[in-house]
Amino acid sequence: MKNTAALRRTLRTVVALGALGAGALVTAAPATAANKDGHLDYHEFSLNFQDSQAGSFTDFLYDESLLSNDRFITAGDGRGQIVDNNAESYFNFDNVTWYVYTGSYHGGVEGWIPAEHWGDFSTGFTNQVSSIYDNDAN
Repeated sequence: MKNTAALRRTLRTVVALGALGAGALVTAAPATAANKDGHLDYHEFSLNFQDSQAGSFTDFLYDESLLSNDRFITAGDGRGQIVDNNAESYFNFDNVTWYVYTGSYHGGVEGWIPAEHWGDFSTGFTNQVSSIYDNDAN
């Protein structure tokens, strides 16, 4: 009888610890995007050195008022070049609209890239983009 009670306590402890462990697995945080790490993750925007998303690119998670401070970071043509006035294509891998500007600090001509859209810049924006803005209301 004494052994049965001890066995029950041990089993309850094992079950409780197992439930805690399972809860920890369920609540583990998902991987998040990292700004300018050379990996285009969901909720990021990229600017590419060449058209058709070719050449080197850099990825952005946040607004960037001065693209003259950024460089293309991935392998390919244009790696190491300044992003300002050097981008020919884009990829909006986000669920919000991103805005592009021909001037720093969101000045100059404004264009917009819809959510989850990619392509080549039009004539007025090819090698003319100097700042970008994420239209996330949060």
